[in-house]
Order: sequence, then structure tokens, then C-alpha cells
Amino acid sequence: MKRLIFRLSIILFLLFVVSGANAATVQVPQWYKLNASLDAPPVVGKTVKLTVELQAIIGDLKNISVRLILPDRWQADKITKELKKIDSSKTDCLEFSILPKTELTQGSIVIEATFDIPKSNINQAIDKTIPEKEIADSLKASVNAWPSPTKRYADTSFAIFPEESFYPLSGDMWISYADEMSPDKKFRGPAYYSDSMISLHQAQTDVEMYNKLTELLKTDESLADKLAGNGVDLAKKHFDYLNGLYVLAVDAWKKQDYQAALNFLELLEKESSSLKKAYVDYLKISTNNIRALIFWQQGQRRLAEEAFKKAFYQNKKHKLQRYILRNLGLFMYSVKDKATAKQMFELARGFKSGYTLLDKETELLKIE
Repeated sequence: MKRLIFRLSIILFLLFVVSGANAATVQVPQWYKLNASLDAPPVVGKTVKLTVELQAIIGDLKNISVRLILPDRWQADKITKELKKIDSSKTDCLEFSILPKTELTQGSIVIEATFDIPKSNINQAIDKTIPEKEIADSLKASVNAWPSPTKRYADTSFAIFPEESFYPLSGDMWISYADEMSPDKKFRGPAYYSDSMISLHQAQTDVEMYNKLTELLKTDESLADKLAGNGVDLAKKHFDYLNGLYVLAVDAWKKQDYQAALNFLELLEKESSSLKKAYVDYLKISTNNIRALIFWQQGQRRLAEEAFKKAFYQNKKHKLQRYILRNLGLFMYSVKDKATAKQMFELARGFKSGYTLLDKETELLKIE
């Protein structure tokens, strides 16, 4: 039996032992800093401020030119701004007014800064901080070979979707919509989370493998320690299993196999209680949202409303609640309760500024 368990555990997992040594590296001391930030989420058609910070750490920076490289068709008050000098240890800020003109699934504003290199100051700092002459001379030779003036770059990464402007890129954004459930042609359908990183086949494999592992663990109490000792993260396997259940539930829901979807969701919710709270909140909010959509499509109004409310009360301050409240608002609109729908939309707007779709839909409700 023990031999069988060992063989099955080998089949279940491929164990990798990674070893290596990190050699210490010596680098040129940091002699400047270049950073850029937006003061608000960019929204198409609305001006947003971009602040560029340039700091001279070692030596003065002279003959400075800061140029923006914008996404296609975007506009700025000025593309290039110039400074004569930033004294050593000082920081200067340049502000640009940016007008986003198009949505972007993934984009960035690139900042190109051109300035003279304070080579003598950098070389002096190398001599002070690096006692090994051979290494110091090598670094100084590299610095002396740098072209002056030089160009250095920074950027801001973001996504702007037609439905929901967003900055910066983050994991708490749902971009899937059940448009077939829209209560009115003027509105998009309810939002839901779809894990695009896990294929249906992978989800099935993760679930099947974890079920086999669970059976093995029941037959040998020492197996968990053995696997952990060989580098197998059982908590990660459990989390992959829960993600797999969610992917299978969403797939069954899309195929209108509602009972299978509910079975997957029930098992997921039962198993998720052992996860850390951050994971529990995300999974349970997503899970109860799908459960509510199933009841909605089945015409079970009371159960749908309860599932939405259960998702909300899982963590009332979670950023995902903007979707739950919007979905609940759409549900109320579908059953002709427009007053409650407006209240839900207004509450949802408080969770995120620049929620483009919700802003437009809120205005539509106000007109009626």
C-alpha cells in the first residue's frame, strides 16, 4: 500500500528542486530618480494631470528636457518641457495636462528625460563607496563611456475600458458582462468574474487531481508532511482546486446547466472556509454573484436578491461591491423597482471614481 501511495504521489506531482547561489553585484551608485504619476483615474474626454518628478541625487542635472510619448490620438498641453538645472540632492516637478481620447485595454504614458550626466560627481561617489580599486575603475570606465546628454525613461501603465475606466492595472476588475440578461437595451448586462487564465481542461484537471490527493491523504496520515518536505504546497493545490470549481461553475452556467453550476458553487463555498480571509472574500463575492445570476435567470426573485445581499455582506467595503450593487440595481430595474435601482447605482458609484459605464447608466435612470 505504501509503495502504491508513493507511486501515485509521483504521478500526481512533478517535484522540482531548485538550487543556486546569488553572487553579489556591484553597481554604479544611484545618481538620479525619475518618477511619474497620474492624479486621478484617466477617463476618456476628461483632462487628467500627470506629474513628473526628477531628482538629482549625485551631482547637478543640467540642460534637462522632459518629453511625453502618448498613446495614439491622446493630447497634452505640452509634449515637451525644459529646465536649465536641478541642483544635487534637489527634486523638481513638471506637470502636464493630459486629455485621453481613446480607450485602451493596456497602455502607458512614457516619459523620456534627457540631461547631461554629472560624470565627475558619479566617479567621486564610486571612489568613496567602493574600496576595491579594480572594481571602482571598471565602473568609472563604464560611466565615462555613457553618452552625454543621456536619455532615461519612466512610464505609467493603465487600462481604460469603454465600460469602466481604470488605473492602475489591478486584479479587482471584472470585464465580463452577461448582456443577454440586460433588463433594457440601454443598459449592459450584469458583470461577473471570469478567470481567463485557467482553461476548462486545466480546471477539470485541477479538480480531479485534488480529489485524488484528498483520498490519498486519508489513507496515509504522514503523506502531507512528506509532500510538504518535497516542496509541494498543499495550500496552493487547494486554492487551484477552488479556482477550478469556480471555472467549472461559470462554464456550466453559460451552458444553462444551472443545477451543475449550483453544485460546483456549493462545493466551492464549503471548501473555501479554510482560506485566508482575503481569498475567502473574493471567492465568496464572486460565487454568490454567479448564484444570484442563476436564480435571476430561473425567475427565482427572492433567492436572487438574497444571493446578491449575501455577496454584499461578505465584506461591505470590498472594492468588488461596485459590481454587486450595480447588478442588484439592474435586477431591481428588471422587476420594475426603479427607486431601489437608483439607490443601488448611487451606492455603487461610491466604490470607485471613473466608473464610466455606471456613470452613464445612472444618468439614464435619472431621466426616467
